Amino acid sequence: MAGTIWKELLGIQEQDACDVQEQTQKQSSELCSGGVFDIAPDYEWLVSPDFQLNLDQCRGWKGKNADVLIREFMLADGRRGFVVLVDGMCDKMSVEQNLMAPAMKLRISGQADGLSPLEQLQQIILNAEVSEQVSLAKGYIAAITGDVLLCIEGLSAAFVVGARNIASRSVSPSETAGSVVGPHEGFTENLRINTALVRRRIADPNLTIEMTQIGLRSHTSVAMCYIDGVVNPQLVDEVRTAMEGITIDILNDAGELGQLIEQYPLSPFPQLGGTEKPDTAAAEICGGRIGLMVNGSPYVLLAPATFASMIQVSEDGYQRWTYSSFLKLLRWAAVFLSISAPSLYVAVIAYNPGLLPVDLLLLSAANRIHVPFSAVTEVIIMEFFIELLREASIRLPGSISSAMSIVGGIIVGDAAIRAGLVSPLLIIIVGLTSLTTFVIPSYELSSSLRLVKYFLLALSAVFGIFGLTVGIVLFISQLCALYSYGTEFTAPFSPTYRKGFLESLVELPIFRRNTRAAYYEPVDLVRMK
Repeated sequence: MAGTIWKELLGIQEQDACDVQEQTQKQSSELCSGGVFDIAPDYEWLVSPDFQLNLDQCRGWKGKNADVLIREFMLADGRRGFVVLVDGMCDKMSVEQNLMAPAMKLRISGQADGLSPLEQLQQIILNAEVSEQVSLAKGYIAAITGDVLLCIEGLSAAFVVGARNIASRSVSPSETAGSVVGPHEGFTENLRINTALVRRRIADPNLTIEMTQIGLRSHTSVAMCYIDGVVNPQLVDEVRTAMEGITIDILNDAGELGQLIEQYPLSPFPQLGGTEKPDTAAAEICGGRIGLMVNGSPYVLLAPATFASMIQVSEDGYQRWTYSSFLKLLRWAAVFLSISAPSLYVAVIAYNPGLLPVDLLLLSAANRIHVPFSAVTEVIIMEFFIELLREASIRLPGSISSAMSIVGGIIVGDAAIRAGLVSPLLIIIVGLTSLTTFVIPSYELSSSLRLVKYFLLALSAVFGIFGLTVGIVLFISQLCALYSYGTEFTAPFSPTYRKGFLESLVELPIFRRNTRAAYYEPVDLVRMK
């Protein structure tokens, strides 16, 4: 019986050797001067013991790329070797001193002390991670994304040495998520710096950072961060499956990733939260959510998300609960005014003026006596002007945008009133609406609510107060129909979670914030005993 098993094992090894030889011969016959790289995810060009075949193939893939460098050298036992690296993505001097120079002392033939080539490399290259790679294609992709590919004659495996040294912006305060109290540092475009910023705040061995690559041509690195034992395992599986199904050519930003993995892509509302502040990301990950980091983007996605979570900011937990509660209620009022103020103005002025007090009604009539436009036309003109002003301020350099805001907001607005084109009351309404959109912390949610504002404006222009009421009901119905990876978008209001309901409206004292949000379904619900 033992003899039969041994013969079977020998037969399997001989078959594997024949398969490798056949693959090598096939690669040799397919090798062409063009060296076109197949971008299919399952494309694998195996490392061949034939040194020249590997070298010629890498040179073919290199083509006319001047920044891709291929350096040849000789080992101590006479074997040849070469490295592939990209100039500007790793330090050439460090590669020569810390990789090539030690590798030249290797004697692969002798296998000193019974160590494998990988183990020998790991002993002589102390300042970088070394891994084995049997696919030359995947090793070459690792090289053009910042690592170094090392191939040695006679071996059927190559080695990937972590030597990335890509220039990036240093850690600095976030420009879009300002704060008065609490940490000011923000994420950068470097993925490793971002994971380190989170790891520094969560010194938990259960903090898991899974790496994957998305983009058939860009091979953009994406990190999925969560705490094992806190996050719902089903949530992790759903997010992982959603990312594995992406087949886009290039992934440039976390915003693109969010649109690709959200469950209702046709909805105007974002179903994933996000932040540019490490302290916020760390707190949400500890709360049972998943953080998604994209290399090249300073924005971290958070899944799942709720409407209420997009109204909160990290500062709420750093200040006294009384003042933070006031600010939370102020933000909820800003949400309501940002979508309803212009519509309410049109509905009352054009259809239901009897809702106004007599003094205010007379004042409004006196202000509009010389205005040549209807109320809805007047609102549309001013909202269009505000949108142009907002877009121009974003696109212009910082030194000019501030001046543009002053010119547009004060001079042009005052001139419009003096010319009798708009009423002073409308200027107040439009200015208040613009301010309330800036109060909302989430830029994505704020942009969506601006679209809702125009939808309600159209209904109010046709049906008055009745149209505004119907529009708000449709708006709330749409929110209630959304889910974010198993979590209702309107939680904790619908369905109602008693403690979460209260926490979303006001800030509880810190000793009362002792449990995680139940609607995220964390494994461990208790956060403080």
